[in-house]
Amino acid sequence: MHLSALDVAALVGYFALMAWLGYLTRRVRSFGEFAVGGRSVPPVIIFASLASTIVGPGFSIGVTSKSWGMGFAFYLMAVAYAAQPIATGLFFGPKLTAQRDCTTLGDVMRKRYGTFAQLLTGLASVAVCIGFTAVMGKIGGSVLQGITGWPFGLCLVLVTAVTALLTFTGGLRATLATEGFQFALKATIVPVVLLLAVAASHASLGDLSARAAEATRATFASMTAWQIVGIAVSFALGELLIPPYANRALAARTQSASRIGFLAAGGFVVVWLAIVAALGIVGHAVVPAGTKPDDVFLAVSRAVLPAGIFGLLLAAVVAIVMSSQESVLNSAAVALIRDVVAPFSRPNERQTLVLARVGTLAIAAVAILAAQFAPSIIDGLLIVYAIWAPTIVVPLVAALYLERTRPLAAWLSMLGGAGASLAWQFAKQPGEIPAILVGMAAAIILYGVGHAVGAAQPRTAPVGAPTN
Repeated sequence: MHLSALDVAALVGYFALMAWLGYLTRRVRSFGEFAVGGRSVPPVIIFASLASTIVGPGFSIGVTSKSWGMGFAFYLMAVAYAAQPIATGLFFGPKLTAQRDCTTLGDVMRKRYGTFAQLLTGLASVAVCIGFTAVMGKIGGSVLQGITGWPFGLCLVLVTAVTALLTFTGGLRATLATEGFQFALKATIVPVVLLLAVAASHASLGDLSARAAEATRATFASMTAWQIVGIAVSFALGELLIPPYANRALAARTQSASRIGFLAAGGFVVVWLAIVAALGIVGHAVVPAGTKPDDVFLAVSRAVLPAGIFGLLLAAVVAIVMSSQESVLNSAAVALIRDVVAPFSRPNERQTLVLARVGTLAIAAVAILAAQFAPSIIDGLLIVYAIWAPTIVVPLVAALYLERTRPLAAWLSMLGGAGASLAWQFAKQPGEIPAILVGMAAAIILYGVGHAVGAAQPRTAPVGAPTN
């Protein structure tokens, strides 16, 4: 990809700014600051951080790619994702915020189900975050390869390593600082690309709408009801309370800040997905018909943006990858040390902070290796969703609302839900029934069985109750 001097300057300026922000936020004195930012994050930062993380490569380049051939069909299924931050804002986020003695989901699960449930939650959190980091690293490496022409492996390492170093230095504080800027950049420039693409289109809006309607009808006609429901459910539940989002709730200044931040992010998702989906549709009137779907986002941008501004768009694409990677790397490191290592080794505060920082780099290295085998963006995300939701959602929601809990219910639900989903995936989803539906059904049934026959966990303060 040939870049003008202005484009190169914009990219260099972006990375220089990220380095400066990393330097400013490098002084983290405790594990609490590294993990939850001192529990003082206001609602506007909660919103910007969530929105920046949510609109990663899957919900930008990926949705544009799918809409290129599917019209608005994929948008109508993917928009179910908005139910996650809205439900969290209304029902779950404030309850997590009230847990001032918890820094991870594993801490919450330990209070309600015991140490083994914390360990299972920590392992699931780390595994899922590695999956997210790998998928995002793959697209980030591909974008950088397209910009520079360098080998993909080198580009993958560069993107993920820079992100890991930012997280290593400042933890959640650095993540929030960089995500605020990254959100402003991409939330401004991507809508401008759509407006310019509409203006540059050689087809009328009526023609584009008719083409989109036909592609949407053809897509739905080619899918079974199970497939449509499965994809919608995957987006509605697949990232519910994943570690990066749970950490924002735990880090919020107040329960009200948590509620407002998550609800605002839910509304933003609806609008953002419509913008990037429309970009894929308008792209038919801007770039050649033979353009690869995964290249449409950048091809349209290159066609309509002047030199310098296109460089800012490339910086925004890099920001899309980095903001999502920063969040999941920070959350994975915190979960690894707090939920997997700490229950057995009991490190002190300083040791915990050092281990979390080292864990960030180790997890990034594993994700780089995993990225070599990651499928396409959306397919990779759907696989991760099919693992997380059946493992965690049922026992976690029960932990937030039930007065008395039973450890056996959590263990059966987590192991059985994950096992059923993975087995169904391995069996190639018989009857085209999505694995996430099978896993969720197993998780609910097994939780009910465990709750009926298991011994009750010793009573603790209800989750969400005021704490001192």
